[in-house]
Amino acid sequence: MLPIYEDPVIRCLVDSYFKENEAARMYDKECGRQGRPFIIDHITIRCLNIDHRAEEFLKKGYLYQNEIIEYPEQGWWAKVFRRDGYPALFIDQAYDDERGKMSIIPQWVGKFGDRVLHHAAILVEDIERSVKILQQVGVEFSGAIVGNRGTRLRQIFTASEVRDGVAFSVLELTERNGYDGFYPEQADSLMQASIKLKSK
Repeated sequence: MLPIYEDPVIRCLVDSYFKENEAARMYDKECGRQGRPFIIDHITIRCLNIDHRAEEFLKKGYLYQNEIIEYPEQGWWAKVFRRDGYPALFIDQAYDDERGKMSIIPQWVGKFGDRVLHHAAILVEDIERSVKILQQVGVEFSGAIVGNRGTRLRQIFTASEVRDGVAFSVLELTERNGYDGFYPEQADSLMQASIKLKSK
């Protein structure tokens, strides 16, 4: 039931992510068992220079419409790019100045590069129900749902997949209530949660 994208770059990124992330594969399997498709809300790439990394996607039809989110106290920032029929693209990096020393992004990029997804977010109607379904098949989560019931944006990360002993990728569940954007307090909480490792 995994979405299939015509664009080979996006298709390769998504396919590779689902091959690498066990929680994402479990979600795909459960959707298949229930006979229902799912929607990828957004995908996230970590890099050292957002504008440079975004060039490939701008050539593919993604647009930047002044969606920028900043987290100076955590040392990183992000831009959001959009393309009709495709997941929103969230690209982040550490600040280039002293603030960037607080960010975990450069070390992550140094280890894994900027040609893979850090996470994909699945759009769900009922985030509590989706969490429960995944927990029943052994998927662990990094913390509580961020965002109260009925609010415009609610999110949660699974515990991080581990590669070579380092936190690698996570699956995000996203519940939206008439809102298609992002806002800093939630993304920052999720960033902190993304370093919790999945139990062996």
